[in-house]
Amino acid sequence: MSLKYGCKVIMNLEAAAKKVMQIVLIWGTPGKDPKEDFITYVKRLDLSTSKTNYILEDKKRHPNLNKTQKDKVKNDNSCETYDITLLLIFIKLYCLNMARLNDAAWSNDGDELENLLYQIKEARNNAMHESLEMTETKFKENTKKLREDLIATLTKAKERFSRSDAELKEEIEKLEVVMNKITNEPLDLDDFQKDYHSDLQEHTINRLADQLKQHTTYKKYVAPLDFLTTSKVSLNIENIYVKPKFMQGRPEGKAKDVEHLDLIKLAQGRPNQPQVLVVEGLAGSGKTTLMAHMTKEWSNTSSDSIKGLNEYKLLVLVRCRDSHLSSYIALIQYLFQPSTDEYRDFLSKLVKESSLLVIIDGIDEVNKSSRELIRDILHQMQGNPKCTVMITTRPEALQEGLQIIPSTYYRVEVELVGIPKGQREDFLHRYLDELHKTCPGTTPTLPTTDDINQCIKQLDVETKEHFRLPLNLSIVAILMYSWPDKMNRNTTQTELYSLIHELTLEKLEKRLIDNDLTKDFGRRKRLDKVENWLSALYCEMFIALTHDQLTLQEESVNKLRSKCDTLDLPPDEMMAAFMETRIVKTFRGCDLDCYSVPHKGFQERYGALYIIQGIKQLEKPEESGNVTNIVVSTPGVGQILRSKMQNLIKKFKKPKETGNVINIMRATPGIGPIQLSKMQNLLQILVGMIPHDWDSIMVKDVVNLLQEAGVNRRDQWLDVIEDTKCSEKVVKAITDHFPLPGASVSTRDANGPIEIIDGRIAAYEKLLYILPPTQVILDIAGDPASLNCLWASLDRHVCIQFTLWQTYYHPTEDIYPIVDQLLSKVQWSPDLSAYVGPLSDYVLSRLQRVRSLRDIYLSISSNHQATLLMELITSTSFKHLIFLSVAVTPEVQPAAITTYIPGNDNISVWLYLLDVTDERVSWACEMVANLINPSQRIYHIDFPRSTLDEAGWIRIIQDMGQRGVKNIWAMSVPDTSISSDQEHQLYNICRNTLGAHLLRYDFNDWNK
Repeated sequence: MSLKYGCKVIMNLEAAAKKVMQIVLIWGTPGKDPKEDFITYVKRLDLSTSKTNYILEDKKRHPNLNKTQKDKVKNDNSCETYDITLLLIFIKLYCLNMARLNDAAWSNDGDELENLLYQIKEARNNAMHESLEMTETKFKENTKKLREDLIATLTKAKERFSRSDAELKEEIEKLEVVMNKITNEPLDLDDFQKDYHSDLQEHTINRLADQLKQHTTYKKYVAPLDFLTTSKVSLNIENIYVKPKFMQGRPEGKAKDVEHLDLIKLAQGRPNQPQVLVVEGLAGSGKTTLMAHMTKEWSNTSSDSIKGLNEYKLLVLVRCRDSHLSSYIALIQYLFQPSTDEYRDFLSKLVKESSLLVIIDGIDEVNKSSRELIRDILHQMQGNPKCTVMITTRPEALQEGLQIIPSTYYRVEVELVGIPKGQREDFLHRYLDELHKTCPGTTPTLPTTDDINQCIKQLDVETKEHFRLPLNLSIVAILMYSWPDKMNRNTTQTELYSLIHELTLEKLEKRLIDNDLTKDFGRRKRLDKVENWLSALYCEMFIALTHDQLTLQEESVNKLRSKCDTLDLPPDEMMAAFMETRIVKTFRGCDLDCYSVPHKGFQERYGALYIIQGIKQLEKPEESGNVTNIVVSTPGVGQILRSKMQNLIKKFKKPKETGNVINIMRATPGIGPIQLSKMQNLLQILVGMIPHDWDSIMVKDVVNLLQEAGVNRRDQWLDVIEDTKCSEKVVKAITDHFPLPGASVSTRDANGPIEIIDGRIAAYEKLLYILPPTQVILDIAGDPASLNCLWASLDRHVCIQFTLWQTYYHPTEDIYPIVDQLLSKVQWSPDLSAYVGPLSDYVLSRLQRVRSLRDIYLSISSNHQATLLMELITSTSFKHLIFLSVAVTPEVQPAAITTYIPGNDNISVWLYLLDVTDERVSWACEMVANLINPSQRIYHIDFPRSTLDEAGWIRIIQDMGQRGVKNIWAMSVPDTSISSDQEHQLYNICRNTLGAHLLRYDFNDWNK
């Protein structure tokens, strides 16, 4: 076997086969001027006489070329630099008298020109995906077959395009000279690498891509929790993946949504520098699942759901929690073990020059080895503008991650928010369906669809913020599958983790009853032994966290196994109940059995349990600083400090004062095991475990540490409150750090008014009566009655915006008394800037006293409300108003409208007419004529939930025109009522009759 024969095959294809394809293209396009490019040539083909597929079949559409191909066409009139793929595309489209594009002649075996050309293309594809190592005999067979095919191709092309015998003879002689030279002359591999660099790179990258797609197969699956069955459970990512929500610029106050499919495109397109896309997301927000999804999409060559993903020839996934690789070269050797010997020293160079997507998953989980690996990758890729590095991280590790990135990279940052509202139920249904298919028979009674829907409604997954996290929804699905009666509306994130832990213990108990080693123990004895072993597990997990290790080291594994031996517990059962086992192959070919928890969040929970257990064992648990002291006294962590800093500690006048040890740790050179920023999630979990009988000093100790760890924004503190069902003591401690309007402390969220949204009502129920009086915004999308719990505390604060969207989109008579009662409990600011909701006598009286309204959204669903609207219009100054929206239902009679909606050049007015049917066309037109002033071009007229067809919209446009309506800025109709082709015709009618732009719109908010 020799590399040189495979290299010579590539040389024959590039020097001989490609030349034959070029001759066919030139012979088949006799009218082309050598000085013009092919795009210019085909533009001047005679539509009436041309016999090219470009004219006959493709409707003059140019082929879909990638950027490299377009550049070649633009810069090369001779087609010398075209590759075989591009040549075949142009031959099929632009040559005379070729078989139609979908004709079987292109792919069926035979000796027709079309099939011979196709066989040349296939020969090159095969060569680019097969090993370069080849025997001399195989090479001779390959060369003989290729020579025969190329001569046959020239012969058929001569006949098809009426070329002379002399031309054919000349081209065959040239072909023989080229192929004989390649076959007979010795080959220097270094010369081959130099002269055929691009071909060698293409061959290498194609081979490596094939290997990667096999290597990454396991990443197309996610393992929930192995305690569900005795065998490993893997769920297909394709079946459970739901597109998450991304945002860009939120911390800086410039938040905008990022479409999931456009994620990579944000970073692409920098011609002279590599790119880094940083994806920041909370623990459990779906970062690792996103990476698995992208790996699956890339390896599935028929799929391109993420724009730009198909531009990368290679995708390399690096998991920061792994610790067996520490350099770029080691990574290449590990990923491409079968090719390392074949491609020798130039393998890493060819990879480094390719179009490459490097995914670095979990930089918050980085350890010493993986940190070196990441630095080396970023250093090696600095000169490759075709490389994009995608990094995921938790917020607390963001700055550390950014510091690793060289300044030569173009950097983009986005936030992975989680599963958006409206898709969480779909996520749960998908997850449960996949569980049912993957592990049938593992639960006595499978939940029915009604059971699932009832549980989803009871948990309120679409509203509560912690259910935006896929990890929490996954836990809900698993509990719903195995323990559906354990959850209720008040179940917090902390309780979800606790329930999973209880379920794990229950499953373990059943297995221990059947185990020969433990079946004779009494239940109490078994539980005591398990708790004893868990204490050891918590300690080892905490130590691993402080050393940035998510995979337990061999020493820790041995300790846990030894503990099992001491307690007469089966080690394999115990380890498998709480950890997953992964076999990792090192680049040297060794197999390593690695133990880790399914998710870092579980490890952090075990670390928090370790601290809780330590506090319970203290003689004076109420003393300040105990949490810190426990951290320091942990075997494997604190002994370093005690030996180095005993004298420093003695110098403190109050050695037990909160924060002393933390300060010493930070100030001591070389000490790095404990970084509070990396303990943020652990401390948040710890807050949720604080018993109600803890002393206030201890509570403040933990909350202060949480603040030092980086929790300082409102949304972070609200997450703590909602996720933990924390006590009043904890809430009071949090208020010391909660940013208020005008706060001098700079935080990442704007220090504006407190904004109360649906998912935050429960948290503000606890906070508002403790916080000092301040400005608040009520922005409620759901049922206003959900605010009832805030009545007792809202009266201490001043509301500067009321936005009750449900009453605007879906007004009902029964909701108005509830809204009036709610609004009467709240202090209205005279500087109220926005109101969204129904118009009642009480609301009218309050709005008339407001002096600076900027935005008003009113729902009018009765004649009485229409009368109130007229009174508001005539009695209120709108000098600050910039947006006025009025939604009118068919219950309102046009006669109740006696005054135009006011306006000026600074106001934008939107009129919504709801539920217009064929029978209500006249009503709608009369309502418009009564409400809008034809002399002012400030109006938008929209028709949500209307059922008219094209003819109905023509009637409305013409009727409004006859009533004198004109100068409308825009008119929007449901996109379901007309097609895009009908839109064009209606647009002209609307423009000519009303002077308005006509738009198709989805009106999603009105249809929910």
